[in-house]
Amino acid sequence: MPDMKLHGQAMLDYLAGDANAQCVLRRDDGFAYPPIYAKQFFYPDGLPELDRLAVEQCSGRVLDIGAGAGSHSLAIQDKGLDVTSVDISSKAVQVMTARGLKNPIVGDVFDAYPRPFDTVLVILNIGIVRDLAGLDRFLALLDSLLTKGGQLITDSFDPRNPSDEAYGKYQQGKIAKGCYLGERTLRFEYRDQTSDWFEWMHVDSDTLGQRVSDAGWCMQTIGIEGDRFLVRITHAEGS
Repeated sequence: MPDMKLHGQAMLDYLAGDANAQCVLRRDDGFAYPPIYAKQFFYPDGLPELDRLAVEQCSGRVLDIGAGAGSHSLAIQDKGLDVTSVDISSKAVQVMTARGLKNPIVGDVFDAYPRPFDTVLVILNIGIVRDLAGLDRFLALLDSLLTKGGQLITDSFDPRNPSDEAYGKYQQGKIAKGCYLGERTLRFEYRDQTSDWFEWMHVDSDTLGQRVSDAGWCMQTIGIEGDRFLVRITHAEGS
């Protein structure tokens, strides 16, 4: 499972007053992405348009997987909906509790729940499933996660045609190993600590749509912003 302890610690430190708390996300080829400030997960200027759209689509009992600092869950709770907010980091759950969420719990994307939900939200990337095999596994779980007529609202970034030459070379290396081009091996670095390596994935809309269809579901694109896209996944008619 992804190692999110340091990410959770950075958010907890931000909540405690460290306005500059930040992580570095490093790829296994040594490339380091620009610093990720914990502040951005609290959205002090409000949720971006695509995120607001995702929240607007939520209805009934909601399961927010990978809830992080809980900003999307708080917006859902403010709508008067019952939301269960799940994150793999216990530190993130502490953050969500402190921010007033009613039902934050530690959990993984592949966990089972005693009751189904009307909406499952996986926002800021379906890549939490790690790879295409994980995507297929998660889609197979949807029948138990969703009520009849329920929906999955999720998003991703299209990894095709990268403008960054170094990332293009990285993708080719992944493909040579038999991986999907959107798979990445990453770790967090925070202060003097490093996390374990973990797998993450950006999946293009065509590949996602095909996997969704193969699993007996139907996908509708409901928002696009640059390379990022937002979709609704529901049961295919007649299934």
